[in-house]
Amino acid sequence: MRRIFNKPTTWVFEVSLFIMMWFVLLAASYSSREKRQIVADILVSRLPKYSSLVLGIAANIVVLAFTVIVGYYGSHTCLDAYQNHITSFGLLEYPKWILYLVFPLTMGLLFLQVLRNSLLDIKFLSSLKKETDAHETAPIKLLFGFTVAIGIGIYFMYVAPFAGIVMLVLCFISGGVPVGVALGMTGIIGMFTNFGEFQSLTMVPVIIEKTLYNFILLAIPLFIMGGVILARCGIGERIYDMVSKWSGSIPGGLSMATIVACALVSAMIGVSTAVAGAIGLIAIPQLLAHGYTKELSYGSVAGGALGVLIPPSAGLIVYGFLTNSSVASLFAAAFIPAAILIGFFVIYVFFVSILSGNYKRVSFTWAQKITATQKAFLGLLAPGIVLGGIYTGTFTPTEAAAVFVVYCLVTAIIYKQIDWKIFIGILKESAILGSSLMMIIIGAMILSNLVAHLRIPRLLTEWIVASGFSPSIVIACLLAMYVILGMFLDGLAITVLTIPVIYPLMPVLGLNVVVFGVVLMVIIEMALITPPVGLNLFIVQAITKDNILTIAKGNLPFAAMMFMVAIILLFYPKISLWLPELLSIG
Repeated sequence: MRRIFNKPTTWVFEVSLFIMMWFVLLAASYSSREKRQIVADILVSRLPKYSSLVLGIAANIVVLAFTVIVGYYGSHTCLDAYQNHITSFGLLEYPKWILYLVFPLTMGLLFLQVLRNSLLDIKFLSSLKKETDAHETAPIKLLFGFTVAIGIGIYFMYVAPFAGIVMLVLCFISGGVPVGVALGMTGIIGMFTNFGEFQSLTMVPVIIEKTLYNFILLAIPLFIMGGVILARCGIGERIYDMVSKWSGSIPGGLSMATIVACALVSAMIGVSTAVAGAIGLIAIPQLLAHGYTKELSYGSVAGGALGVLIPPSAGLIVYGFLTNSSVASLFAAAFIPAAILIGFFVIYVFFVSILSGNYKRVSFTWAQKITATQKAFLGLLAPGIVLGGIYTGTFTPTEAAAVFVVYCLVTAIIYKQIDWKIFIGILKESAILGSSLMMIIIGAMILSNLVAHLRIPRLLTEWIVASGFSPSIVIACLLAMYVILGMFLDGLAITVLTIPVIYPLMPVLGLNVVVFGVVLMVIIEMALITPPVGLNLFIVQAITKDNILTIAKGNLPFAAMMFMVAIILLFYPKISLWLPELLSIG
């Protein structure tokens, strides 16, 4: 719009951000209906059905409490804006109560949806009761333990807030509460116990507004939508077909093709699990049919999906938002480490294939290779247009995300892979994924507000300085912490939960903010293929129905290579910084 009108278009930003607030909070109800919120269900999924339903109802009660608090204080904010005739600032002036109306309406919808889910679960419980009479005390004990743990966490919020925060977050998350609500409720409880009880909760809708009314974060749902369009319209299949035809005759060629195809699709989607799903459906049957071992086939898909690391990465966008860093600089810094990692994967696959002999060479004619390249050409242009536009200054990363969506739609139309039904499906999937991620950021920012007011980062920095620990030991502990957290939590949750605390420590530890962001994304990629909660492992399991241990075994070498690259980047930060410095981005 800036290019068309050749003048500032602040009103475009305001309209986009207005829609963003409504989109995220409205879509939360739809995500709840489809039961697609991001949940760390490592405990809940392993419980007997009756017990998991009981704990699920308890988790729903926590969500209901969250909706009531946000809706109630959001209503007060809306009413105050209406009575005082508060208007927005900027070229597009409108009464702010119209924006704040989002809180009571969307939280009311979410309350009703969660209540409906709970009633359906209670109904299902009654039908299971006869089958579980012999063990009916187990769910009661589980529910009692969950309640007591919350009570202990609240008690510690009064006497030792940091311990209380850790206990409540772990309790809520392990109990099956959606990650965003778990973080948000912990923040709300901490605000209540430490800062004037009910009066302090008036800040909750203000924090949510500041989080969602943010032009940087607007890129996340847009990049996700572009990725969903590409995944639904067969672009990934075309790319895999092209790469496999060019590399099929090399030892391990199909496995290499899978890794390279994952990298190329990652440069369009930005979410590793979506990449693993898109390529896994195509590649795994092909790999197994051509004699590759299960372990190597599964590792090539789950390990090769680097959507969190390769730009445009949702993880890097969030990290840039939390650390006030240039997203363009983070994107540039991730390129060479991603290329090194892909190189390690390809070399590993090459030698493993030669040593084992478990592969078949597949040869294609030049005509077949050129035809496959032509079919994938428009899809391959997408990352070049997006990143080229950012680095040439044609548009910002958020504007690039909008361009990406439009380009993907045009490509799908040219390929004749989209109709009205598919488009509606794309909108629904984009709403679920985008809202689920943004709800985690909302919860994290509520918790971060508490952490900042308690001065936890400053106190932690002072303690590290006074303790005399060397920066190397502290950094080693941080890496170990991230590896452990990655076994249980989603990567985005890890980022938003830890970075507000660790960011102030970076100058003390001698860490470059941009380099650490890339290292963190590599560790998160590692977490996605690390049991027991490696999400990419479960994506592969859903495709293959194979044993999770077999899938995890195939991914261990890929996880080891990721950890090695993370260590290399810490010792040689210039690897990440060379390209941003060359492009003069900062």
